[in-house]
Amino acid sequence: MEDLTAAVGTVEVVHQVSFALEAGQRTGLIGESGSGKTLTALAIMGLLPEGLSANGRVLYRGRDLLAMSERELCAVRGDRVAMIFQEPMTALNPVMKI
Repeated sequence: MEDLTAAVGTVEVVHQVSFALEAGQRTGLIGESGSGKTLTALAIMGLLPEGLSANGRVLYRGRDLLAMSERELCAVRGDRVAMIFQEPMTALNPVMKI
């Protein structure tokens, strides 16, 4: 991911976040309340709320997730790229490996 920025109009709420993961790696986003963790994850997944936009590059297997259509994203989400929302006890099966 290179220079991911999320904005409401011209106001940047996430500013140029970059990191890289190799095949098979996983990561978690940590930080203070209001630091942009959720918006960063939502931008990566293509799930930003109405009125927010994302710019930069989020590459997965050589394709930019930010440039994909909703249909293309649906084929990637869940099976290949996923996120655990803020209330993990309602989202996780305790007997399933992550």
